[in-house]
Amino acid sequence: MSAEQSLKEPTQGADPFAAALVIPATAALLEAAPAALDDLAALLQAARAARVFTVFIAPVETAFAWPEALVPRPGPHEFVVRAPDTGVFGASTLNLLLRANAIEQLVVAGLQMDLAVASLLRDARARGLQAQAAVDAPTTHAVAQRWPAGSDAPRSWQPQVKHSRWLRTLEQRVAPAHTALLLIDVQNDFVSAEGATGRREAMPLVQSAVAQMPALLEAARTAGCTVVHVHAEYGQHVRHVGSPYRFPSALTREGAVWSLSAAEVDDAHQFAPGEVEVCLPGSWGRAPLDAVAPRAGELQITKHRFSAFVDTPLEVMLRARGIRTLIVAGVTTNCCVESTVRDASMLDFHIVVAEDAVGVKNSVVALHEASLEQMRTYFARVEPVARIAEALQSHAAPQDAGP
Repeated sequence: MSAEQSLKEPTQGADPFAAALVIPATAALLEAAPAALDDLAALLQAARAARVFTVFIAPVETAFAWPEALVPRPGPHEFVVRAPDTGVFGASTLNLLLRANAIEQLVVAGLQMDLAVASLLRDARARGLQAQAAVDAPTTHAVAQRWPAGSDAPRSWQPQVKHSRWLRTLEQRVAPAHTALLLIDVQNDFVSAEGATGRREAMPLVQSAVAQMPALLEAARTAGCTVVHVHAEYGQHVRHVGSPYRFPSALTREGAVWSLSAAEVDDAHQFAPGEVEVCLPGSWGRAPLDAVAPRAGELQITKHRFSAFVDTPLEVMLRARGIRTLIVAGVTTNCCVESTVRDASMLDFHIVVAEDAVGVKNSVVALHEASLEQMRTYFARVEPVARIAEALQSHAAPQDAGP
């Protein structure tokens, strides 16, 4: 959508009004004559009259002398966020505020289409928001007229409205239009008997989980869910203190630590080179298991850390598709699965973990059980594949019974 395109018009009986106004602090505001600020000030007053969610973006390190007509009034739906001039979504609480208050439409206001306004528009649209600039009188007036001043209609930021949006039942949670299946690290090195893990020890729990995955994948595909294949890729090119790189350990059940910052690191005692690296680029071990290989059109994410959200475009891709719920399966339960689930929960996704489609190797089975309990307590619904498939099937269109 171009900066000149308007947002959707509100309709009678529509969902709660979910618009926000964002005003970034810029040099142009400080240099403008009072008359030049009239349109922007009028837009702010219209936003306040309409109870529009409003955010002022202020500099991180210095105070900003807002013009008198634009002085913020912090309250239940008006906030000041400190952020750099560009990259605001990734370097402030702006994204959190918009996400937590179910904002769908964004108006970025200023005196000109400068870098701050353009950056906000770009990042908002990448996350699936309708975003429009208001930097001239005609657009500013048109936006203000669309806002329902004085209306008693609900607003998306109101606590009772936010409460009503929670997806309470499993069926509500996995509605295909807003649900994605994440398959985590279902790759030869992690799940095949001939892979790096399988060669070292037995992993019947992993094999049991793998046996459930095709049914879960088919249920998601049939229902029309978004499918995301998350694949690990490791090696020297991405190695640092947070990367998975095995060192012998006398303190862990596994006998190894997978991060240089995790525990013992003893350069005098290391695994042989062939025992260290897994999922190397271009290797058989990095390839996905044939039974759950991606199909054309399905999303693929390559990660270099345990969480699928770290240094990947996953969140932006999900937001752009309107995804609210993640069904998560894969390996290993207590590491990459739980790391991804924790991050997804902190990003306000609803999460369903397929408890019989996640697993670990024999040496850490106790951690599998503890991880499921931890996720069940704090981060996700934990359900068997059969129950998840049943919930997905409930959304299927009824078959025509004929004459």
